[in-house]
Amino acid sequence: MIYLNIGLGVSTMILWWIWIVSFDGPHIFATISRTYLDRQEWQSRRPLLLGSLLWFVLGPIVLTLSMASSSKVPFFIFLTLAQLWAYWHVVRQHYGFMVLYQKKNGESAGKENFVDYWFFYIMMLAPFLSFIMRHPDARSQVSLSVYPAAAEALVLKGIHSIIFVVITLYTGKQILDLGAGKQLNLPKNLFFLACMPLHLVIFLHPYISTQIDIRLFTVFVTVYHNVQYHGIVWFYNRNRYGRDSSGQSFGLASKVSRNFLTYYLAGILFTLVYRYADWTFIGAMVPFGVGPNVVSEFSLGSLFSVSDLAIGFWWGFAFNHYYLDQKIWRVSKDRRLNRDLKLES
Repeated sequence: MIYLNIGLGVSTMILWWIWIVSFDGPHIFATISRTYLDRQEWQSRRPLLLGSLLWFVLGPIVLTLSMASSSKVPFFIFLTLAQLWAYWHVVRQHYGFMVLYQKKNGESAGKENFVDYWFFYIMMLAPFLSFIMRHPDARSQVSLSVYPAAAEALVLKGIHSIIFVVITLYTGKQILDLGAGKQLNLPKNLFFLACMPLHLVIFLHPYISTQIDIRLFTVFVTVYHNVQYHGIVWFYNRNRYGRDSSGQSFGLASKVSRNFLTYYLAGILFTLVYRYADWTFIGAMVPFGVGPNVVSEFSLGSLFSVSDLAIGFWWGFAFNHYYLDQKIWRVSKDRRLNRDLKLES
């Protein structure tokens, strides 16, 4: 993705659109396939599934507050927090994958594995904090001044030093463990090698982290998460729904999970429907979209339009996904989930 943009000159909009249609939208559907389409999930989690739909009204409520106060500040804060939650969601999903690799290979998992726990979170959050402090658009979104203050340079040096130290300590521990004859958790370390260097490059590289269109950082950070999420959901779906092709036990979840092609095409169809509805009301300039139109530009007062209302509402799809994911992947508390993920010994 980075090479396509920098090396070949593929536009930000095209790359963003391809990512939405091919990866991110279908991964939202992946969660739906194992929750709202699962008849037994409806029976056991009905309050959760219905209650999580309330996230769709948060954006419109905040927009209404902004309109009532004649200020864009509440809605601006809403959008900023939404984007921060989006990154935190990716981090938490990566954390979940780490825990799965720990449990699968007989290691202490999560907080019980002190070294892995802190190494993971520092490597996921410290580079991101550095990026926010250095990218011009990111600084603007969190209300920092255009130019960094002198004190910020010291903070950045501290952040970068911490990153160097934790990498050195973790690598040293792995070498010592190997020398002591301990078996390394290869899948977990390969996972670290797959995601952490990516975060280091996109958030710390002098050019990439300060000059590339900020929309592409969402693509760079999330596409890997999308692919791995599809992998785990598909593994779960095949184990849970594989023997129920008729849908008698689980309903539509079984039917869309008959094979990966059906599952993936259903995800793309879902994406095209919900995203193009969104882009029409927003008036977004996307391939095959209508662009700004009489509906998207309809005024809701002196500060806002239907486009803003649509943005607030459609964030609900993301919020619903983030919230449900916090509840449905708790391997430490859900024996059935452990069975469907084949984590039981």
